[in-house]
Amino acid sequence: MKPKHLCWALAALLISSCQPTYAETAIHLGGYSYHVATGHKVDYNDWHQLAAVEYGPYMAGHFKNSYGRDTTIAAYGWSKQWGDFRGSIHVGAMHGYRSCYGDEGETARICPVAFPALYWTKYRVQPGVIVFGEAVAATVRVALY
Repeated sequence: MKPKHLCWALAALLISSCQPTYAETAIHLGGYSYHVATGHKVDYNDWHQLAAVEYGPYMAGHFKNSYGRDTTIAAYGWSKQWGDFRGSIHVGAMHGYRSCYGDEGETARICPVAFPALYWTKYRVQPGVIVFGEAVAATVRVALY
């Protein structure tokens, strides 16, 4: 099974296994980044083609990592609303990097991940910023409710 197919299967499993109560649902798209510490020294991929589903505290998705490799992610998160802003942090696991810090190694491995985010939530289409390691990425969250 390809990583992105695994990601969508995992997202469907997470959604179907939850109790049939109301949970906020959103999709995350985009991911244009800049690597703050090394971006001017290394030719990283800066267009990550993020596609993720958020259902309540769960998130699962697919993106192209900084080395251009397909990466899947599954995470659990906490969020807080402040007026028209929503802050969150998700922790979980990802698969696609050859090493958890850098690009050494032969094959993709499973690595831990934690990433904070801040979105402007006045409308259903919500621009935001994610901090992923040393990368700061602009992204869009679309609230589906």
